[in-house]
Amino acid sequence: MQPLRLSIRLLALAAVLLFFVLVWLYTREFKVFTNTIGAGRFVLGAMLAGATVAASVLYVLRKRLTPWENHLPETFTIAVFTVLFMPLFAGLLNRAGSVREYRKFVFVSEMPYLSSGYGLLKGEKIKPSGYRLTVQEGERVYRFQYKKQEYFPLTKPGEVIELPVRKGLLGVRVVELE
Repeated sequence: MQPLRLSIRLLALAAVLLFFVLVWLYTREFKVFTNTIGAGRFVLGAMLAGATVAASVLYVLRKRLTPWENHLPETFTIAVFTVLFMPLFAGLLNRAGSVREYRKFVFVSEMPYLSSGYGLLKGEKIKPSGYRLTVQEGERVYRFQYKKQEYFPLTKPGEVIELPVRKGLLGVRVVELE
């Protein structure tokens, strides 16, 4: 086998492994996005930043990628993957230099939920898959989700509670509940 062919195959294998690692990181990041205050705006902003980065990269590579008709797969790959994976990088960057502090919220409710991919078996004991916490800060109502335990079983609606919050480098707050 020629050395060039071997290096191309190794590069392709590395690209596939990198893709799987990125997808694995993204699936772990979904748990963080569910507990991010203002997650919708954060993800949309990250995707817009990704579109800007993709446009810049394509502009820099415009001479190499002409004629466009011959390079549609490369152009499409750069544009789509940059836009789709930018929220992952933004979320990791946001938490990189964050400081944990406790913030006060008004407790509204904490409800268990059941999530089962294939339904329940007859006679199976029902156990919650996790909990959804609803709190209020000023006029805004936030809902957070966690799996391990019920944190506020004796708390009544209207009581003030403290939650661990990380304000990240990008200014987005993430509530840390396991």
